[in-house]
Amino acid sequence: MSTPGWYPDPSGAPGRFRYWDGRSWSQQTTDQPGGQPSDGRQRGRRRGPAVIVGLIALVVVLGLIVFFVVRQLGSGSQPITDDPVPSSTVSGWDDSSPTAAPSSPTPTPTPSPSGSSTARPLTECPLGNPRARAGHPDDGRVHGGGLSFPRVAGWQDDLQTSGVSWAYDVASQSKILEPTWLSLVAVGELRREDGFAAPKQAAESIMQCVATSSFYSYFESAKDLKSEAAKIDGHDAWWIRTDIRVNNPDIEAKGDTVDVIVVDTGNPDTFGMFLGGVTIGDQGLLAILDGTVRDLTVD
Repeated sequence: MSTPGWYPDPSGAPGRFRYWDGRSWSQQTTDQPGGQPSDGRQRGRRRGPAVIVGLIALVVVLGLIVFFVVRQLGSGSQPITDDPVPSSTVSGWDDSSPTAAPSSPTPTPTPSPSGSSTARPLTECPLGNPRARAGHPDDGRVHGGGLSFPRVAGWQDDLQTSGVSWAYDVASQSKILEPTWLSLVAVGELRREDGFAAPKQAAESIMQCVATSSFYSYFESAKDLKSEAAKIDGHDAWWIRTDIRVNNPDIEAKGDTVDVIVVDTGNPDTFGMFLGGVTIGDQGLLAILDGTVRDLTVD
């Protein structure tokens, strides 16, 4: 995977990291990598105008309320109300969802615990909060989203967690292979309220999000190697393995073998997600990926 993030400083300074924005090296360095370089002064300048606009809007709204109340009391007439506007029946994620028929509406069926098995993949990747962490035990495993796997020896913790932007409660490990290329294993939480309806539909959606993300900014092609129902620690899951190829002149790697596994952990509001990506053709890294999947458990 190639993605913006903090990497060991190519100048060779020990313990220092430099930010790679996806195309070039930043001037900023740190000994505590995490997040993107930010400018606090810029945020501070924006806060004043926003507060002023908000106060002006509040005064205008209060003035309109007083005006209409006084006019209504003076006339003694009943307030005029518009007919209620019907709410939309179109899904926010699927532009092809049918609208309601003009005849009498039919009851909406109650979804099963795993959602609809025929739900379509999302047309847009939702924006989650990967750094919104839940409480987890300190037991030598990597925990997130109700899933965990054994920590991989020699890999760095949470180097690229922020890149898994569609999930919550994300924990990851990475191994840097080239200055801007790494392998990744991660777990996190997907929320049904974001449009994830079933393990298969969620796995297909996440694979699309991965392939179109900054992880693969030089995307060339994708080929599914498997897409099948699976069991993770006795729980229903859907497992997709895809070769994503890139044409990046700055690296030797030709792409990644990527795993996305979505698990119905039993939580009515969420799914557990596993994401792994290792360089295509590297049998040692593929063995680590296979072993991590094999040892994946539900918390």
